[in-house]
Amino acid sequence: MSEWMTNAVTWLNYGLTVGLVLIGGFFCVLAAVGLLRMPDVYCRMQAATKAGTLGVGCMVLAVATHFVSLDVVLESLLVIGMLFITAPIASHLIARAAYFVGSPLWDGTAHDEMRGCYDSDSHVLHHCPLGSPGEGDRRPSMVAGRTSREVMADEDDEDTSRPSKQRTQSRSQAS
Repeated sequence: MSEWMTNAVTWLNYGLTVGLVLIGGFFCVLAAVGLLRMPDVYCRMQAATKAGTLGVGCMVLAVATHFVSLDVVLESLLVIGMLFITAPIASHLIARAAYFVGSPLWDGTAHDEMRGCYDSDSHVLHHCPLGSPGEGDRRPSMVAGRTSREVMADEDDEDTSRPSKQRTQSRSQAS
């Protein structure tokens, strides 16, 4: 009876390991496809960070389940913890550097939330409140296909981010 239990546990361990490797491989391939298919650096960064982190995390968990040693399991958990801590930070730094350099945004980008918050001369990012809930966003919208530097330099489109209903009300009040 104990030989049957040992075999069952061994096969369950193999099944879990293979399942984790397949799931991890799927997420790693998904991250690679995201890197190839996404239109701009910000979307690529998001695909690589989220899917890549999950993929590598599942692969490391597969290693931990295959080698059932306490040392390997602890090391695997430490690797996963470090990966989950460092990947979002690295992703944030890449996105911030891309924005500051003026990396072009995708044509489908609706608006730039950092518009007006970054001082390109001093390289300081200021806090930009969105305003009171009734006012809407006062910062201008991002025009698709333009770089962040072009949008930051353009000061003529101040009212473009307000919803059309609020713009119509403010025009009617001015008349």
